[in-house]
Amino acid sequence: MHTQIGAYPVEMIQFNPGGERLIVLLHGFGASTFSWRTVTAELAEFGHVIAYDRPGFGNTPLVERSKHEDPYSLSGQVELLKRLVETYANNRPVVLIGHSAGALVATEFALRYPEALTCLVLESPAIWRKPPIAGWLGRALRAERLENRAQRLLEGFSKAGMKILRDSFFNPEKLSQEVIDGYTAPMNNPDWKLALWRFMTASQSNEVRGNLWRIEMPVMVITGDHDKIVRVEDTFKVAERILCHSIYLVPNTGHLAHEEDPNDFLRVVTRFIKKNS
Repeated sequence: MHTQIGAYPVEMIQFNPGGERLIVLLHGFGASTFSWRTVTAELAEFGHVIAYDRPGFGNTPLVERSKHEDPYSLSGQVELLKRLVETYANNRPVVLIGHSAGALVATEFALRYPEALTCLVLESPAIWRKPPIAGWLGRALRAERLENRAQRLLEGFSKAGMKILRDSFFNPEKLSQEVIDGYTAPMNNPDWKLALWRFMTASQSNEVRGNLWRIEMPVMVITGDHDKIVRVEDTFKVAERILCHSIYLVPNTGHLAHEEDPNDFLRVVTRFIKKNS
């Protein structure tokens, strides 16, 4: 269901709107609200759960860039999240749960607007390593004339995306055809390559890694103990720079711990939410 957040329509799902706290879920690269299907109902027992497809992914419609704000950039995505929180918080405690690249958005939000947030959950946070496209290269690739070639330039992404998805699971039996179909469904949208291109060429420049020490709210850092996408040692480097952090490794899981072992993920995360919000 498309919901207007500020100037942009986004694909969004909600559970338990009357919950005592607001819990916002931010998916990672190449994912969508589908990724959270294993935990939303249970998290809704603890609050109003909102998950949405970040611009560039899922079924959120293609939107135009402007000189003043690029909704596909890290800054634009943080501002979109700010509008969402302002719209739905209603003076309730706010919890962000960010996975992978979604954890980068959540952490940048926490640094910019700490007063708007009660606590933070970072799963396999894609924070330690710098964005692959930055500086002059990013500016050059954002040229409008290149967008006409997005279809051709991303021709091989389906194969690369499937490799990333396979590498995200420690247990290959968890990657069923149903899961594959759920992740690839947005590719039926004729604009998906252009939307992905706009995200991949948008500025993700940030100083999050160097400012982790400034975060004073409680933070739970969680990862699969066999994560091959965001290395476990990089997750530890992020966690150890946050003053009020807890960390947990979900046994026998990879990059998508909340999908491979939702029960253990929920056990740890719900206990953290109840204690800190």
